[in-house]
Amino acid sequence: MAKPLKILIVEDQFVEANHLRLMLKKAGHSIIGMARSVADAKYYIAQQRPELVLLDIFLSGKETGIDLAEVLKDDNIPFIYLSANSNQDVLSKAKLTHPYGFLVKPFREKDLLITIEIAEYHQEHGIESSIRKELLFQKQLKTIVTKNGTWDDRVLTIVTALQSLISFDLVMAIFYMDSKLSNRVLGYARTGLHEYQKIGIEELQNITALKESEINDLRNKSKVETEATFYNDQDFIKICDKTPIKKMIANSMNMKSNLMLPVPLSLHENGGLYLSFFSRQANNYNKNHLTLCDRLQEPLIYAIENLIRHDQKVDKKNNSSANQNSSKNTKISGFESIVGKSPILLKLFDHILQVAPADTTVLITGESGTGKESIAHSIQQLSNRKEEPFVKINCSALPPSLIESELFGHEKGAFTGAAERRIGKFEQAHNGTLFLDEIGDMPLEMQAKLLRAIQEKEIERVGGNLPIKVNVRIIAATNCNLEKEVADGRFRLDLYYRLNVFPIQLPPLRERKEDIGLLTRHFIAVYSSKTGKNVTEISENALKSLLSYQWPGNIRELENLIERSVLLAKTETIEHIPLPAFDEVKINNNSNEWFFKTIQENEREHIINVLEKCNGRIRGAGGASEILGLPPTTLASRMQKLGIKRSHF
Repeated sequence: MAKPLKILIVEDQFVEANHLRLMLKKAGHSIIGMARSVADAKYYIAQQRPELVLLDIFLSGKETGIDLAEVLKDDNIPFIYLSANSNQDVLSKAKLTHPYGFLVKPFREKDLLITIEIAEYHQEHGIESSIRKELLFQKQLKTIVTKNGTWDDRVLTIVTALQSLISFDLVMAIFYMDSKLSNRVLGYARTGLHEYQKIGIEELQNITALKESEINDLRNKSKVETEATFYNDQDFIKICDKTPIKKMIANSMNMKSNLMLPVPLSLHENGGLYLSFFSRQANNYNKNHLTLCDRLQEPLIYAIENLIRHDQKVDKKNNSSANQNSSKNTKISGFESIVGKSPILLKLFDHILQVAPADTTVLITGESGTGKESIAHSIQQLSNRKEEPFVKINCSALPPSLIESELFGHEKGAFTGAAERRIGKFEQAHNGTLFLDEIGDMPLEMQAKLLRAIQEKEIERVGGNLPIKVNVRIIAATNCNLEKEVADGRFRLDLYYRLNVFPIQLPPLRERKEDIGLLTRHFIAVYSSKTGKNVTEISENALKSLLSYQWPGNIRELENLIERSVLLAKTETIEHIPLPAFDEVKINNNSNEWFFKTIQENEREHIINVLEKCNGRIRGAGGASEILGLPPTTLASRMQKLGIKRSHF
């Protein structure tokens, strides 16, 4: 039972709002108000801060529930959407505000109360997770300042450690000493997992096609914010019009939001370091980042001032040597089975790196074929249990009568056919990791026994009467919506809590199209080797067809199609991909803008997006030609044909 909460109902239909009020009061919650519009809701929030808001998407007045959701998100007030049958476009916009749940009208009391309990759980554990991340960052800072290395190396180490707290695609360090702007220009653009390209004055010249004097002139004309500030979407466009250097960065590197973090330093009068974070997402920063910046100031001041003291003791010539290319292209141990460099995948890697060293239970969710088992394997390989057993069980592949025996084992004679003792998956995984795939398909009666095993860290074999202690880390995965399964009575709420300590949501392939070229080349190499065929390339038309497909089967479907295409290929180049026919009505309902463009427009936009990600670099590891799966000469030819100028990046 959830603890009593102060709840605000934002619903313009009085009958539905009152029905909600009665159900909530019966459950022991207090209602601070029933608002019919966004303006009404803001009035109630100003009078008394609610602990939860039930929010209808469509309201009386010009502003919608989605508009209010942005305010609630910035103020860290949890909310649950109330929705009728909204179209896909509206639901997609609503999901971007990160609600704590959706309730579809008409409401059932059971659905309402369970959704509120889950929202409360997410709020509490989200705060705990944030605190753990900040403590880890502070420990990393103390380690950084004791290490040797150039100034640039150690600033890079600090900003990469910040990535887990403040996601960014580019960070620029702006130095003021004695109220004067330093000539030092230092920044880092993220190009991959643990891969950052140094952005100094020379790199800015190459990216912007401006002279050093012109860049310095833009810097001198730009006022630096002395307080933590963020700019999203239209606010970012406005501040760029007032700040020439930000406009230059936004235009040349496709940045759409910005967060300023000042680090005032006592070593220089009126001096300091200002970290300017940029993101290609239009709404990447919020008020929570400002409070985070306040908490981070003190540990950052300590770290930066220690770096400056160290820097003053060494020959300044050493600072300009080494590390000409800060981008590291070595394969990261633990992620060998995962291919891609899209921003959404890199953020996923960040989460894996945070949770892997702990023994925390992880719940991996995502559509079929998105690679949940590969993610589980990466977590195990990056954990302290990597040398211990990694045991897998597919909960949907076994009949209910066999799951208990598979998990816990059985004694000889425990049931008909049990001719000898069997050791179950829990015992096999002792001191290691147990991966429970398709956990949503586990029968209810087994869920109670699994919960006990996880809580008590002990099991009993079927037919046995002695408890057996087991030390096992649990990673679970499902393509089900477990919250809906809980509401429908098919999954235990207490087991959901126990599994969902650290949730990881895998994106479908259609949301990470930047990775399709890399995945395709990877699978071509794999199946060419397996079949002994000399297939090394894919034609431009075939690659375009992959990019314009919806991928309902995700990575697994792409892998199967490439395997088939390699077998059918008559030359070293795959000229055609036998894509399944797909329903155009479904495509239109998804409201993906690129489906309504010509092939040339889609191709041009995709090449531009990749070039922006690579800062205009075509050749070499991590260059646009590698990501697109095209020879550099072919890419240059396509750019010329489509009117794409390299000087724009």
